[in-house]
Amino acid sequence: MNADTLVSMSDETLGLLAGVLAVVAAWIVFAMVRAAAQGHLSRDSGFGLVTPTIKKTDATWAAGHEAALPVAKKTIAATAGVWLVALVIGLIVKADWAGYLGLVPYLAVVGGFVPMIRTANAAAVEAAKKGSRGRKKKRKR
Repeated sequence: MNADTLVSMSDETLGLLAGVLAVVAAWIVFAMVRAAAQGHLSRDSGFGLVTPTIKKTDATWAAGHEAALPVAKKTIAATAGVWLVALVIGLIVKADWAGYLGLVPYLAVVGGFVPMIRTANAAAVEAAKKGSRGRKKKRKR
């Protein structure tokens, strides 16, 4: 693809192709979660699923990201599927507004964060419970 090809494409087609960046964004999120799950990203790195529950200890950090990994993988598939559907609809309709369908896959990426964070938090809570077993609770005086 050269510059002349891009210039000759309609705004609608370019908008629909912009949905590819949503799929790339989903891959980046997956790679980040995988890196944290494998221990390549520490909880102090500034990257990863950062909530107080997940970031509490190294064990909660690892457990949360390991649990979120399958959800991140499903987010890629969902984003790609939504993008393909939007692309086909946009190319069939060929209306002025069709290019905006390229924004729909971004909703899948953002929407994937909700179950990802919920799953990671639940796993982090379980890891915190396992880590605190055997320790005596401090009593308030």
